[in-house]
Amino acid sequence: MHSEHEEAMRWEFRDCIAMSWKALRPGVTGTEAEEIACGIAEYDQRWQSGPHAREWNFLCAAYSDWREQPENMRKLAEDLRINPTVYADGGMTEVQRRSLDQARNIAHEERCAVEAFTTPTQRTPIQRER
Repeated sequence: MHSEHEEAMRWEFRDCIAMSWKALRPGVTGTEAEEIACGIAEYDQRWQSGPHAREWNFLCAAYSDWREQPENMRKLAEDLRINPTVYADGGMTEVQRRSLDQARNIAHEERCAVEAFTTPTQRTPIQRER
């Protein structure tokens, strides 16, 4: 995969995720949600039918795994850091390694955003004089 194709894939993947987050915002109409879904499907179709479908699928799967199994993925990332040649000998490419990093970063941003949204803020008691 040429670097310009990889860069395009990464930007478009990030855009897909941003669109999916946008679709979940309160107040999004059915029409808006449908337009967002069509935009995501266009990206997916383009990458699925192109010469870099394998890399796109790996990135999508890595993102899903980081969201659903973050502890297992942390162990994999640590093992990959410690034993890079084992994974390279097993067929893992540098593009895939970078995809694991991108997927981790996006999933982390998502977790932080969800936690910030769902974690109640601490209220300071109002001090009243008597």
